[in-house]
Amino acid sequence: MNLHGADIFIWTPEIPKLPETIGPFKLILISSRGTKVWPATAADCELDDWPRCRFLAEAEVSDKEVDDLVVHLTSLGWRWTKLQKLFKKDGVDQFSQPY
Repeated sequence: MNLHGADIFIWTPEIPKLPETIGPFKLILISSRGTKVWPATAADCELDDWPRCRFLAEAEVSDKEVDDLVVHLTSLGWRWTKLQKLFKKDGVDQFSQPY
């Protein structure tokens, strides 16, 4: 399995305005309780206090690059509550997609 990104749960009551690119990572989506809320969709859902922010890289990344991603977000003033690394195996995502 190859590391390709991370889901980072940010502690905020609203959709966070995060950089769309940090190092090798691109912000792919933000979801709340499994429902995508950014980029904007027609879905109507109540936001929780820790939306999931998915950052993915096209190529394999290292643990250090994920650490750097978290440090960068923290330096911008964001508080995170949880991080889940995202892996691919033989080019297939080993993580679920939001609704």
